[in-house]
Amino acid sequence: MGGLLQLAFALTMSADGLVLPAAPPAAVTTTEVQQRYEISATLDVGTGRVEAVEMLTLENAAGLPISYLNLSVLPRAFGYVTLDEGVMADGTPVEAEWTTTTNLRLRLNEPLPPGTTTAIRVPFTLTVGSSGGAFTARTSRDRGVLSLGEWFPVLSVEHDSYAVGDAQVSYRADEIRVNLTTTEALPRNAVACPGLVDAPAERGTRWMCAIRDARDFSLVVNPRFRLTTRTVDGIELRVFTESVSGETTIAKAADALARLNDLYGRYPWADLVLAEVGADDGFSMEYPAAIHLTRTKVTDTYVIYHEVAHQWFYAQLGANQMTEPWLDEAFADFTARYLMGIGENGCSQRPVDSSIFAWPAGPTRGGDWQSCDGYFHTVFYRGTEFLNALRGAMGDKAFFAALREHIDANRFGITTARALLDRLQAASARDLTPIYERYLAAY
Repeated sequence: MGGLLQLAFALTMSADGLVLPAAPPAAVTTTEVQQRYEISATLDVGTGRVEAVEMLTLENAAGLPISYLNLSVLPRAFGYVTLDEGVMADGTPVEAEWTTTTNLRLRLNEPLPPGTTTAIRVPFTLTVGSSGGAFTARTSRDRGVLSLGEWFPVLSVEHDSYAVGDAQVSYRADEIRVNLTTTEALPRNAVACPGLVDAPAERGTRWMCAIRDARDFSLVVNPRFRLTTRTVDGIELRVFTESVSGETTIAKAADALARLNDLYGRYPWADLVLAEVGADDGFSMEYPAAIHLTRTKVTDTYVIYHEVAHQWFYAQLGANQMTEPWLDEAFADFTARYLMGIGENGCSQRPVDSSIFAWPAGPTRGGDWQSCDGYFHTVFYRGTEFLNALRGAMGDKAFFAALREHIDANRFGITTARALLDRLQAASARDLTPIYERYLAAY
């Protein structure tokens, strides 16, 4: 797992100039952990209220004791989240404070030594409304459909919600398991989640879903869902729709999944779920083994191919989506256009490797998505132009082989631009530096 270690040391100097031993770290946190989530949630679909208890089992895989953790809780930016009870570690209350709008910092009562485990209990309540904008297909309630993405506290680096890009960095968990109870009986296919373990035979109130080797988990609930299924290379595709038949959506998803298995290496999970959310507009959204589609995009070829591509670039090959968003978005845009046989259509001259903070925005609103120097034209479209330039210089065989190797070497971890660019250069017979310098600010 590609973690980020943050340390605070104090070095002191004696009067005669000798360096004294370093003081113990005042505060240490890390994402170098093994983690497992089990969430028990009770959902009232009519009100959008979710009462949940999260159990996070965490083992310190770093070389130093951990004194605090950062949990990302993005729905708090909308006022959806309340913590009605205290957070506990191994049965003892711990200090919890909001250091940003959406970052919950937990200070452990005693530093967690390397190789040891703690069990953290986080009770929380969501009361979800219509979110709009970039968050429509994340955590939102529209037309009686509840979309739960980025909805539970997840280990992260300290940051805040942001209305441009995907402002959450999450890390591989051994397993994420959700035990869902609904306050009224719903049809079996009302709950769209990956890794379905148990569900009512026809109608009922209890579902269990679990996914291994995942950095996040999402679900969509709609009592009016219709289910369409297909198997691709042994992988179960499940498409949940209300406003349209699922046949068009599943045909395009199946085509993308089969071709990307060949292009980037085999999809690693047993199933892939695509679910229609309640809102017409806004941006569709990807999660490991799950895709949330807005109603105007549920049969859109580009959007389906783009979101399926995210199952490799983000779900498998993670990145810091705030500082280097091109590492997933440029590759998803490039892949969709490659599958469709169409070129880029960008007009930006800004560096492809711009961070999301290059476009000022608030926690939930604002930001330049659409202008020539906006986020889309820079990170998505000029990013595709950049990748096509590399593909042209390297040749298809070397380019795609290098990407497969990089995904395989870093699967479920976090990569960086430097690591990926070095991999491409090592696989190229040509010097790629002029291309890097033309499109990137940091090379």
